[in-house]
Amino acid sequence: MHPLILRLISAARSLFGLSGKRVDEVAEVIQEPEIPGWKTETIPVSSFEKVGRIAMCSEGIEIHSDLDEWGFILLNGDIDAVLDGDKRDVRLLGSRSRVGMARLSVSGRALNFSIGPVNYTVPLRSVLAVLDGRNRKGAVFLRK
Repeated sequence: MHPLILRLISAARSLFGLSGKRVDEVAEVIQEPEIPGWKTETIPVSSFEKVGRIAMCSEGIEIHSDLDEWGFILLNGDIDAVLDGDKRDVRLLGSRSRVGMARLSVSGRALNFSIGPVNYTVPLRSVLAVLDGRNRKGAVFLRK
């Protein structure tokens, strides 16, 4: 181990009065300070997994998923309606056949796509950043 790291460990041990103790024993001795009115909580693991991306094209918002080889599109004429709360068709990139639906989430903070049996979601702030041209792409997530 690097000498500087060893010196830092030694300094930390002596600072806490733990010289000669193993690391697992140190973990038991060091406890978080209690601050009145504060409580410590563990952060849950996200229930969303990044599985694709959206990007703006001349005809609308393209949706690409790592779960399949097809690309999808929400046409320009449907984007405003979806953002206003309506449901609109998601179409296959090549043939433009209807393969799913797009709508706002219940909270209004995400754009949801149902394509076949799969439900995708994109944070609305990412959609708006792509529409405004601030970002070239936005992440598409799948609920685990």
